[in-house]
Amino acid sequence: MHVAILGGTSFLGERLIPLLLQSACEVTSFTRKRSRLVPSLVSWRHVDDWPHLKFDVVVSLAPIWALPEYLERLARSKVRRIVALSSTSRYTKCESPDLAERALADRLAASESLLERWARDHGVEWVVLRPTMIYGLGRDKNVSEIARFIHRFGFFPLAGSGTGLRQPMHVDDLAQVCLRALIAPTVVAGGYNLSGGEVLSYRAMVIRIFEAQRLPVRVVSIPVVFLSLAISMARYLPRYRHLSAGMASRMIEDLVFEHSVAQCQFGFSPRPFELSDTDLP
Repeated sequence: MHVAILGGTSFLGERLIPLLLQSACEVTSFTRKRSRLVPSLVSWRHVDDWPHLKFDVVVSLAPIWALPEYLERLARSKVRRIVALSSTSRYTKCESPDLAERALADRLAASESLLERWARDHGVEWVVLRPTMIYGLGRDKNVSEIARFIHRFGFFPLAGSGTGLRQPMHVDDLAQVCLRALIAPTVVAGGYNLSGGEVLSYRAMVIRIFEAQRLPVRVVSIPVVFLSLAISMARYLPRYRHLSAGMASRMIEDLVFEHSVAQCQFGFSPRPFELSDTDLP
């Protein structure tokens, strides 16, 4: 089976590619980083160097809204199945007080719909995977960001009591379900929500991050409105420009997703929230 990967340089790609090679797949990975174009067991190609190759399946690990520019090329490559990574942010940020976050949710939903229409028009099997909070390898933008803040300042601010429920998902579990979605003999087309194997409060999650770093737990509860204001002010600093005031209100919201459909279809069995030293930055 010949597999094409878009966005293979991501930390998810680093975990998925060895699994594909172990499954005797031929892998061609497209990247914008010419520094990755070195001889290896994987054929690395720049995204502008699209060869006349035939692919059996393709997995897109890049932002799903980047996928449309490649769809016609994939159609010429006779792809039979496409697996694309989206996010549960499609649902959790659609009513955010932050305009940029609402725009992100709309963009995710529109991109998924576009992919579905294209796949049906071309007779291509399609699967969209929507993970919750991803962590692992110290390179994620969720748990690792919290860990960096804790390590730098020695405490972590919580909105209220931080009672909002979470299901952090390890990148290795996501790589496994990507693999199964690619090589399964048949799949039921559609979008699949993916979540971690344990439900815990935001506060409990933060405490485990303290404990994983062997640091004393110092959690400071702050009213939502004041924490939102503090985040808005922090965004003027380049280091925290990516933050959103909506992050504060979500600390007390339950962001829990059922993954039984993915479990039935792909044998998805995620681990509980556990942090090893390699999962920390």
